[in-house]
Amino acid sequence: MSFTRDLGVLLWKELLDLYRDRRTLFTSILLPLISLPLIGFMGIALVEQQPVLVAVVDLDNTTARNQLLNITVSSRWLAGNTTRILEKFGYNVTISHSIDIVKNPDIDVALIIPKGFSRNASSLNNTARVKVLRRAGVQAAVRAESTIYSIINVFSRNISDAKLNAVIRLLGLNATIPALRNPVTARTEVVGISGQPVSRAIVLRNAFARILVLAFSFVVTPAASYVIDGIIGERERKTIELLLASPTTPQRIIYAKLVAATLLGLITALADIIGLVVYMVSVSIVSGVPFGVIIDPLLLILHSITAFFTILSTISIALPFITRTRGIRSASNIVSLVTIVALVFFFTGFFVDYIRLPSEILIPLYLIPFTHSILVIQGYVLGYVSRALIHLAVLSIASIALLIIASKTINTEKLLIAPL
Repeated sequence: MSFTRDLGVLLWKELLDLYRDRRTLFTSILLPLISLPLIGFMGIALVEQQPVLVAVVDLDNTTARNQLLNITVSSRWLAGNTTRILEKFGYNVTISHSIDIVKNPDIDVALIIPKGFSRNASSLNNTARVKVLRRAGVQAAVRAESTIYSIINVFSRNISDAKLNAVIRLLGLNATIPALRNPVTARTEVVGISGQPVSRAIVLRNAFARILVLAFSFVVTPAASYVIDGIIGERERKTIELLLASPTTPQRIIYAKLVAATLLGLITALADIIGLVVYMVSVSIVSGVPFGVIIDPLLLILHSITAFFTILSTISIALPFITRTRGIRSASNIVSLVTIVALVFFFTGFFVDYIRLPSEILIPLYLIPFTHSILVIQGYVLGYVSRALIHLAVLSIASIALLIIASKTINTEKLLIAPL
């Protein structure tokens, strides 16, 4: 039989086996498809349902007026408006005038307004201070603390505006509040590789690309597991003898199994992308931030192609070890070592700009195929399209070369008989 026809028949057999194994196919598609949306929906739902008890403790409970500046400051106003805003955000708030309330273990965050607050806030030579107590180990308390600080900052700015207006009026100055408070300002402008400003959509697309790099972590394991079952499983089921007795070569049998496993990984990658898109859309609906603008169809296609060759590289590296193990458990342990290396690269690729690494560090990393997987995505989103395509070509050539090398290491006897 010719190589093409031989490989086609064997691949058809593997795809039929995969189709009949509905459980593997179902879980490989369903898990990545629902995992990210489920994480998003559950995270949002649970955060909304998690009760946070905030105590606003007004130890001052006074109103002070500065006759010279003609301004009035009230601790009661601050306590009341803080309570109103926090309740608007869904927090449970209680107002107290005793510090003993912070001893209540149910209190997650407490805003302490000390005595003399109104007097100090309205003066020209004193600073009013408040204290925020946050319960350790309560994640939701961090969000409440951030909200309280935002309220305090707005309150402080309003008092500052009133004081500056009064001083300008009393001295008859030709001045403005922005010129007095912020004589120097700075503004960040995000630009692309050409130096021209880029839209917010481009910035968000870069964040989306980092998640796509991380998504490679979830597609290599199903393919590796399928290869283990296709080789070690067939040996244990005593069906691999029939394949080796057919008019073909062990290398072609392995080719068919690896291509089928890679297709399974590609299906998983596509399901993972769909789940990621659903997650991003759900976040945009809840938060009002237009995350939908970051979804680039060309980027998704590039990610799918890269995932295909990334999976092929992973299982090709693991193949010589799989064929030399006694059972599925031993093979899984060995493959896990390869996948751990891949996970390390993809998780660091989420935080690190590989494309910006110094050449003395990056060039040695070129020897590892996962580096090129990361650089394909990062290069594309940064505008280095030609570099991204070069890395994709290197990845594809490396994966095919690894497949050929791995197939040459196949020992028919070791495929039939488990090593001792």
